[in-house]
Parts: sequence; C-alpha cells; structure tokens
Amino acid sequence: MKLTSEQQEIIERIGVFFERKGHQPILGRIMGLLLVLDEAEATFDEIQEYLSVSKSAVSNALTLLQTQNKVEYTTKPGERKRYFRLKVRNWRKDMQEDMQGIFRINMLLKDVMAMRSAKNMEFNNCIEDFQKFIEFMQEEMPKLIEKYDRLHNS
Repeated sequence: MKLTSEQQEIIERIGVFFERKGHQPILGRIMGLLLVLDEAEATFDEIQEYLSVSKSAVSNALTLLQTQNKVEYTTKPGERKRYFRLKVRNWRKDMQEDMQGIFRINMLLKDVMAMRSAKNMEFNNCIEDFQKFIEFMQEEMPKLIEKYDRLHNS
C-alpha cells in the first residue's frame, strides 16, 4: 500500500485547498485519497496508513465528512470492515442543495439591506450587486442543467 509521488502531491494540494477554504486539511486529504485510489474506497486502517495520521484524526474527519454528506461507507459480505467512499454518485442533488443554500442567503441579504442606512453606499452597492448575481444564477441554473443534459445524455 504505497502511493505514488504524484498521488501524494495531489492529495496534499487538495488538503491545502480545503485549508484555504477554512476547513481542516485532513478533510481534504481524505477526500483526495479517495479520489486517487483506483478502488475509490478505503478502510479506516488504510486511510490512517496512507496518510500517516492518528486514529483520532481519521475518526474525527470521517465523522465530519459523513455529517456533511460528503463521505459514506459500505460493507462487503462476510467482512466487518467499513469501506469509506466519496458520495459523488449524487453530485446533482448535492449541488442543488448547495445552490439552495446560496439562494437562501440572498433572502437574508434582502432583509439586511431593508434595514441598512444609506450611510455606506459603497458597501450597500457591493451587497446589492452580489444579490443581483445570485438572482441571475438562480434564473440561469436550470437552463445550464438542461443544456448539460442535452449535450451529455444524447
């Protein structure tokens, strides 16, 4: 069970990406590992061994990733081990849920803007521009999905 230097590098890059987004790097490293492994899954012990991290770090990260609906596990007949894998099979549903979260933020921003004074118009204009962009995305997203389906499901 040895990773190539290329696999190690991409796993590290994914970890750094997650860290820059405000998450623990171990979350990204686990996701990166599950992306680069040919099997696209690994046991708890394999994750620990591949990434050279503690049991508690793997346990905490897997719990969080499962809570975030990014990782799931499966079992195999006759085995007690859990095999962890990314939940990429439902990427459409996950993306729609993420977009719904952004759309809900827009409703909160509207409430904020209703109570803001005109004292800081530069800030207000930035928020209003962001709101307009979210509304644009909300209108265009169904068209993009439809276009994607036409192009890729023919």
